[in-house]
Amino acid sequence: MTDISIPISSVVIFGSGNVATHLAKAFSSNGISIRQIYSRNYQHARALASQFNETKAIEHPQQADTGADLWLIAVVDDAIKEIVSALPPFNGIVTHTAGSISMDVLSRFPHHGVFYPFQTLSKERKIDYNSLPLLIEGSDNVTTQKLLKLARTVSPIVSEADSGTRGILHIAAVFSCNFVNHLYTLSADLLANNGLSFDFLTPLIQETTRKILTMPPQKAQTGPAIRNDKTVMNKHLEQLKDNPTLKKIYQLMSENIIHYHQAQ
Repeated sequence: MTDISIPISSVVIFGSGNVATHLAKAFSSNGISIRQIYSRNYQHARALASQFNETKAIEHPQQADTGADLWLIAVVDDAIKEIVSALPPFNGIVTHTAGSISMDVLSRFPHHGVFYPFQTLSKERKIDYNSLPLLIEGSDNVTTQKLLKLARTVSPIVSEADSGTRGILHIAAVFSCNFVNHLYTLSADLLANNGLSFDFLTPLIQETTRKILTMPPQKAQTGPAIRNDKTVMNKHLEQLKDNPTLKKIYQLMSENIIHYHQAQ
């Protein structure tokens, strides 16, 4: 464990969801042995394990292979402590993949850290792992260097990030990805309820994305709120009178846009 030159070559993965699936595929495609897969749903563990050569599904964290180099916990945040408490002693590296959880949750293990993929991942969708940002933190220099080396076998976009940095990045990601996607969902429902297709929005979404990749988002803002066009906004609110939730979101977002740009 103390030799930085010896790379991580074998992994046990706890989890079978989006992050676990993609990291398992990324590791395997780069020659890292996936020794075992654990999931609270054993059938899910078996399904993921079946995608790799000589990978076994296990029914309990206590069955984790202590001969592996790395244990990677890729489960929902609230389940990390439960997994950690059920694991046997281990002298290898133990990591989790959460953006907003400190690595201290793994402190019962001498070598621990975080292996955080900073990307929206859905196991049904293929991604280019060469464009996958990976954020790394380790409990000591050797652990950090080993995790950085492993990350660079998967992607060239690798950075060190402590808990505070990851937390801020995670909040920003929730705003720019998760909240935006939910607004797409609300837009799709609004259109469908009025007999219209979401396809009408595709060119608008594409151009909006292209713009914020080439100019500051503050400069890319358009619409009635930034113009403080009360006539249009009041008309929209009237049209939303039968949908109080959507009306409230419209009001909140419009007010925030107005106040933000007036303060600039």
